[in-house]
Amino acid sequence: MPIWDSVCPQELAELTWAPPRDKQAEAAVKEDTSRSVENKIKVENTSSQSFPTGDAKKGAGLFKTRCQQCHTVVESEGNKIGPNLHGLFGRKTGSVEGFSYTDANKQKGITWDENTLFEYLENPKKYIPGTKMAFGGLKKAKDRNDLITWLKEEC
Repeated sequence: MPIWDSVCPQELAELTWAPPRDKQAEAAVKEDTSRSVENKIKVENTSSQSFPTGDAKKGAGLFKTRCQQCHTVVESEGNKIGPNLHGLFGRKTGSVEGFSYTDANKQKGITWDENTLFEYLENPKKYIPGTKMAFGGLKKAKDRNDLITWLKEEC
């Protein structure tokens, strides 16, 4: 006897059909959701509100492991593989004296602040196509926030 013969018509009307689970589609939804969270953080960071303070101590660790090989923040030190970052906030792209920038970096024409740096540090080559900076970026918003908080204190 088919199953529908044992179910009353009212119960049958209340049943809903659901497609079989698609693990690939579920993964895409999860990834899309995480992007939404990341985009929300970006929107919050690009609004007129003050920039959320990160953990400067963690930012110092990030600088040491991810940036210090190419950059310094000490005013009296010169440029390394990358430009000296002292005085970074409020400075235009491609403007450190004595550093050889790409035309793309010089022509970007933005002023570094918390918001522009937050976006840049996620993927420098996407933010300034043609830059010679060989850094893949900091994908986690919290890491970028921590680093920027430390840079604001040090620069």
